[in-house]
Amino acid sequence: MPDLSRRNLIRRAAAVTGAAVVASVAPATGALARPAAKRGRHGDIRDIKHVVILMQENRSFDHYFGSLRGVRGFGDRSTITLPGGDSVWQQPTTPPGQPVTGTQYPWRLASGTFSGAQPPSPEVGAQNYGGTDHSWESQHGAWYGGLMNAWYYAKGGPTTLGYLNRGDIPYHYALADAYTIGDAYHCSVLSATGPNRTYLWSGTINADQQHGSYVAYSGGDELGKFLGWPSYPETLQAAGVTWKIYQGSDNYGDNGAEYFATFAKYDPGQGGTPAPGVVWYDNGVATVPEPYPAEDRNGDNLALAIKKDVLAGALPQVSWVVTNQQYSEHPDGAPHDGAYYVNQVLRALNADPDVFNSTLVIIDFDENDGQFDHVPPPVPAPGTTDEFYLETSLDPQPLPVGLGFRVPLLLISPWTRGGWVTSEVSDHTSVLQLLEKWTAALGKPAICPNISAWRRSVCGDLTSAFDFAHPVFGMPSLPDPGQPIGEPANSYDPVPATNAMPVQEPGTKRARPLPYQPNANLDGFTFGSNGAVQANLSLSNTGPHASKASHFSVYSNAAPDLNLADYPGRFPAQYTVDPSPRIWNKTVPGSAEIGAGRGDGKYDLTIAGPNRFLRHFTGDVSAPGVTAQVTAAYYQGGFSPAPVLALRLANGGKEIVTFTVTPNHYSREPARTYHVRPGGSATHLVAPLPSSNGWYDLSVTISADGSWSRRYVGHLENGQPSITG
Repeated sequence: MPDLSRRNLIRRAAAVTGAAVVASVAPATGALARPAAKRGRHGDIRDIKHVVILMQENRSFDHYFGSLRGVRGFGDRSTITLPGGDSVWQQPTTPPGQPVTGTQYPWRLASGTFSGAQPPSPEVGAQNYGGTDHSWESQHGAWYGGLMNAWYYAKGGPTTLGYLNRGDIPYHYALADAYTIGDAYHCSVLSATGPNRTYLWSGTINADQQHGSYVAYSGGDELGKFLGWPSYPETLQAAGVTWKIYQGSDNYGDNGAEYFATFAKYDPGQGGTPAPGVVWYDNGVATVPEPYPAEDRNGDNLALAIKKDVLAGALPQVSWVVTNQQYSEHPDGAPHDGAYYVNQVLRALNADPDVFNSTLVIIDFDENDGQFDHVPPPVPAPGTTDEFYLETSLDPQPLPVGLGFRVPLLLISPWTRGGWVTSEVSDHTSVLQLLEKWTAALGKPAICPNISAWRRSVCGDLTSAFDFAHPVFGMPSLPDPGQPIGEPANSYDPVPATNAMPVQEPGTKRARPLPYQPNANLDGFTFGSNGAVQANLSLSNTGPHASKASHFSVYSNAAPDLNLADYPGRFPAQYTVDPSPRIWNKTVPGSAEIGAGRGDGKYDLTIAGPNRFLRHFTGDVSAPGVTAQVTAAYYQGGFSPAPVLALRLANGGKEIVTFTVTPNHYSREPARTYHVRPGGSATHLVAPLPSSNGWYDLSVTISADGSWSRRYVGHLENGQPSITG
């Protein structure tokens, strides 16, 4: 059902169990928190004793953290180009395929004016705006086959581009500064809340229909559907791992376990019968005591229940915490109230500092609402098992399930302290993969049977974000969120008053190492008899530290506008390249059509990959640059102790070619020129690891052809921490 129809549904009062508890959640500070005893520490993932999963609602990464320093936000220089030549930040106000008569940049919600009901202040209006559409249809519409050029059109106006900054959500920014934020964490489905929560609780939406005909592809929840495949709590139970879902009598339809038949038959809200004493009811359906009003004080009720279990030594190994609309941050729910709720939960865990010091809290968001994010999500090649679904109102061909757009991820634990960033590609199944790895280390492996092979190859298990050798115990000093402000009488409708590129906070953050080493080259061209020209590409993911697949999207920026109904057609090609940690020169072929049907040989290609990886190749196959070749490599002749960037500049023509290599960023080295004779080559070497923490961004041009250029952006990995780009 529509997402907003889930508001204020107190449908679960019959499931309330337990005695009322009226004690307050005691505050705690870093100064008072006791360090955990070193006795019994392993120095690895086994030091985690409890995992608390707190999934919030409907915020994109750029919308919340685009202006946070050091993350892949508004300062990103590795962005794709939209059809027509504008940057991804300049979203057309006209539908795709029509002449672009106007564009809109992301804009701060609190800087706008308001149509309709007037808030008491712009800041309150920004907290309580009404949100945007986020159905399967509009999410795929904004994605638009990977072109990312239809946000304004699909979402119905400029609100999709509204964002918040540190002044609006100071508590969220403080958590990011104190702990670890993920800037490559995606929701699982290009769709709404229900499908994404189903992924968190089970790892699939049954797109391949292996578990009956119902596919959970859209809607605010799947209540009443009695899903038939195994949920992850069932997997935990079978493995002997303790678990519990903390919820109140209004859970806003957000308890994804209740979508499954195992739980639904005990849920009175779905016609089920409560069964105290049955684990599925007690731990998955029953509600916490509610000494405070169920709606306005739900965050306090949940925190009190957690505190009680903490003090009683009864906190389970795995917990999910599910709140109602007011505290979930779902528009028009205020982020301020979400901060209050999160703060209460953290303080409840710190009621026993030893518990807090042995707990991982995962804060993520189910989906992006309709809020803009500029990073194209990785999607698989057409036909990938369990990753495509046919919804005929958009396209006669099946469309990818996901990944969806980026959403915030915060990892709160002693092993993720210090203001770090993890840029490993991940999604909601990554939470399950982390639990798999943790439970296996504990000797009780709880392996989710539903995660597709493609997701396991592309999405990490989050463990690279942890430093178990150097924990930092205690709760840091965090700003007091203040008291909840509650839901407004009206949702506010902000309208942009500015139209300029937003500014990101200056500076970098410490970055965790990543398990891939993407590279891509344009190797030459194949000329067809019908005038078509194919650009031949080679893609690789080669390095001694590569252990996860690297995803690439290939854009032909000079191609004519396309209609989503023609997908996949000539939309961006998608490649998933497995890691090659042993064979140093392994590549995978790729291609892009250029020039066909346009009467010229001009090309403009972008290859986008993880962690700001970018290649940009321009030229004209009828111009002199067609015989000039650049090949980028990180290792030559086998793996060496540290990678370097080696650009081989080759001249396949009959005249001397002058190549110029110019740093765009990260380096103060002057441009260098190379005069290469016919049939000859030269090599330009760059060592980014000692000079720029592994980052490089440079361009190559030639004197004889102004249309010809090559740009190389990325980061070299050596298995060690770095800084963000």
